Amino acid sequence: MKTSRGYMLLEVVLALSIFIVAVVGLLQCLNAALGADRRQQITTSTRQNLQSLLDEALAGPLKSEKTEVPEDVFHVRYRREIKEERVKAPNGKELPGIVKISVVAMDTQREDKVIGELWTYASR
Repeated sequence: MKTSRGYMLLEVVLALSIFIVAVVGLLQCLNAALGADRRQQITTSTRQNLQSLLDEALAGPLKSEKTEVPEDVFHVRYRREIKEERVKAPNGKELPGIVKISVVAMDTQREDKVIGELWTYASR
């Protein structure tokens, strides 16, 4: 009986080691999942804001202008530009009153790296 008692401490240490390895693995998975969730929130917010700025431009008067939107909670800054475009029809005639509306999202934490862009053409 004395020989089996010496193994109890070894068994407890081995069980605790396995438990600690499992917990550390789960914490790393949780950290990775939280990082992925944060990136998805930024992507979703950026897409919604880009579409909103494009829709606002289409709803208003289509005059040539540049608009800067201050950075949001995700450190993303937006720039909207409406400018006249020269577009020719297939018959060679120039189409009057065509403007290009472009909206760009820039990450201010990465030196204004462009992370999203939408653009469309419209007529006045």
